[in-house]
Amino acid sequence: MVLTDDRASSRGGLRGAVRDGLRWAAAAPPLRWLILALDWLPRKIMWLWGHLRFAALVRDQGRGCICHWGAEIKGPANLSLGDGVIIGTNAVIGAHSPIRIGNNVRISRDVIIETAGLDFAGKSAPYAHISAPIVLEDDAWIGARAMILGGVTVGKGAVVAAGAVVTKDVPAGAVVAGVPAKVVRA
Repeated sequence: MVLTDDRASSRGGLRGAVRDGLRWAAAAPPLRWLILALDWLPRKIMWLWGHLRFAALVRDQGRGCICHWGAEIKGPANLSLGDGVIIGTNAVIGAHSPIRIGNNVRISRDVIIETAGLDFAGKSAPYAHISAPIVLEDDAWIGARAMILGGVTVGKGAVVAAGAVVTKDVPAGAVVAGVPAKVVRA
């Protein structure tokens, strides 16, 4: 394999330098394997940490639950999970009040599920905290960056589209989208 010289990198700018660096790494297999190992090992360690942390935090969980290590769980004592629940990257679950998640529920990345909020009925700050339980029934799917607020029940097999803000109950089998979320398919 012929490696390019510095002049080719300078003509190709940053893209050329990266391409040349990749060619060099491919030409040196031991270094390539070292780079790949250094990328793989921390991911596996964090994966293991995520499983151990999740098992210690959430006592009431079914079999086969998976929680990404980057997810944040507040109030894990109020969280109840069914079998096969998957919680994605950077999801935030705030369980000030009880949250019940049924079997085979998928919670995508960056989802916020929050039972608590502020009561703005008062005239001035500081506002009182209010909270209400959340129920995600079996086979529900919550799309990326959706937000589910307290007092909501997401019905069996329902889909919450990406970016939706759910403030009211979602019927079983429905698809909701938008801010605030509205039924787009029943």
